[in-house]
Amino acid sequence: MKKILLLLVIYVSIYSATAHSSGVVSGNILQSSSEFALNTVSTEGIIDNITVYPNPVVDELKISFRISQAGRAGVAIFNNIGKLVYKQESDVEPGNNIISIDIRSKAIEPGVYFIQLQADNQSFTRKLIVK
Repeated sequence: MKKILLLLVIYVSIYSATAHSSGVVSGNILQSSSEFALNTVSTEGIIDNITVYPNPVVDELKISFRISQAGRAGVAIFNNIGKLVYKQESDVEPGNNIISIDIRSKAIEPGVYFIQLQADNQSFTRKLIVK
């Protein structure tokens, strides 16, 4: 039964995408099925509107994001070969949050890095340039 439901969801998702891209959507069954497929397949994240600035950064880096629930958020900075060079955890509140990192005091050398924001089993990675 699970396999049939999964195949139905996949079929409806593909058919719905094809119908929407061609501009043809007909019948209530397709509309109801595509709504069902979208509601069961997609999940809303608790983090959005992530901005890392300034980029490139010289002194102070800011990570701005919106989160839907209170909790802990972790920020990690990795160098270009994947080595962890900095890690910080912060308490966050629902709504807009900003995490600041003083790059120079953390002895992060100029170069290309990847910054990762993680909260509630979600992880987002952005490229970062330190000058």
